[in-house]
Amino acid sequence: MEDEMRSEEDIKKEMEKEMEKEVERRVTEGAPRLITILITVAIFFVISLVVFRFVWGWVIPDLFPGAVAEGLIVEDLTWGTAFKLAVLVAALSGFYPALLDVFKTRP
Repeated sequence: MEDEMRSEEDIKKEMEKEMEKEVERRVTEGAPRLITILITVAIFFVISLVVFRFVWGWVIPDLFPGAVAEGLIVEDLTWGTAFKLAVLVAALSGFYPALLDVFKTRP
């Protein structure tokens, strides 16, 4: 009876060690991926903020002169609105690495 209890305990300890190894492996593989995603999001945010703020007033009045004249579209984008649009673009850019992993063909 004691041998059975010890063997069950040994099996539990082995399983725990295997689970610890698996968790450690996933963390060591996932941390660089997470850092890469966060850097990508930050870069896309900064680029989007600058592009939206400064290119909007140059492009939108040329593309939609009637809508700007009627007040349907603003001629100059405020920093707050540019910030909101940049957050949207940055958040969507974070999905790109995940989508690559999903659609990657694996042997």
